[in-house]
Amino acid sequence: MAKPVLTIQRHYLDWPLGQSITNSELINQFGIRATSDGRDVTDKMTFNLTQVNINQQGEYPIVVTVMDSDGQTAADHLTLNVKPQSQVQSRTTTNAQPVAPKKSHRGWLVALIILIAIIVVWWAVAAHNRNQAQQANNTEQSSQISDNSSSINKLSSDNQKLAQQVAALRGAARQYEKDHDQQELQNHLNDISNQNQQIESQLNSNSAKQKLNDVNQVVNQLQQDPSNASSTVNSLKNKDGFSSIWNNITSMMESWLDNHSSSNNN
Repeated sequence: MAKPVLTIQRHYLDWPLGQSITNSELINQFGIRATSDGRDVTDKMTFNLTQVNINQQGEYPIVVTVMDSDGQTAADHLTLNVKPQSQVQSRTTTNAQPVAPKKSHRGWLVALIILIAIIVVWWAVAAHNRNQAQQANNTEQSSQISDNSSSINKLSSDNQKLAQQVAALRGAARQYEKDHDQQELQNHLNDISNQNQQIESQLNSNSAKQKLNDVNQVVNQLQQDPSNASSTVNSLKNKDGFSSIWNNITSMMESWLDNHSSSNNN
């Protein structure tokens, strides 16, 4: 069964500093449409905004994910550039200025040729300017990362680490139910358990450490009895604090499955 298809008009969007974000506004501004087997499933899209701080100027990554009624998913990465309102308006005004076609007295054919030439030149100049702007943004981004990371609250940082572990756990359970390879499952669980030990000291809040302990308990349950792998992992969703993580890991789990499925095939 085919996965949903995401059609995105733009992957980079300027956003006014301090302005609240809604899914419908992001869909309209980025020009996103999602379809599955010819059906419009745009209303099924979700956005991972855990790294976005609308009160701090800078570029932030966003993951957009859509899941259809059959459980098939598709995801893509976007960038939101938070900047002062005046700068966003200035860029909008500049881009909105029309390019006036040159008139000619040599007939409609000559006028059409001139118009095409103007459009080609304008497009080339605009593409060159965009490339220069992107290069400048990439240069600035490395210096902004440390500043932006300090502005993201500690709980969001902890949740990102936990989400990766939960996504890996869900992926391992899903893979086991496909191939029933118990040895491979045990290898994955051992890797996850070792990673949990490494990130425990990196967690900033006691609540995050408690959630990591819940993840470890599920790992132990699967090691002892993998017969109902997915339902055992899904029990985490009902535990305190996991609902906010659960909705943001679908694309991470799919990526884990793709990587490990490719590795197994090789």
